[in-house]
Amino acid sequence: MTADNYRARFGRMAEDLALRYLQKHDMTLLERNFRSRFGEIDLIMQENNTIIFVEVRSRKNTAFLHPAETIDHSKRTKIRRTSQVFMQKTPARSHFDWRFDVITLTGRRENEMKIEWIKSAF
Repeated sequence: MTADNYRARFGRMAEDLALRYLQKHDMTLLERNFRSRFGEIDLIMQENNTIIFVEVRSRKNTAFLHPAETIDHSKRTKIRRTSQVFMQKTPARSHFDWRFDVITLTGRRENEMKIEWIKSAF
């Protein structure tokens, strides 16, 4: 297995775990890996009348950086612009509140992952 293939599988597993975690907290999935010309949003969830744009970040360890620290200004801008595209494409939800959350996962194996949910991260 190549390094890129391994990273993609690890990232997909992290997204799956994050999705299940949020669904256990009574959130409904609206979109997964929503793309626009500006970028991609990992998960778009709904909780009551709030749309939550979720960035999922995972790392095997936090020796050098916490996963949330890898979301720089450029990435936040891409997520914001992509969220605006999503809201324009779903006018029925235009009156909903919205926010940007981050789910971080650290660990090497699925059953060892530590999940942290940062609400209104940016």
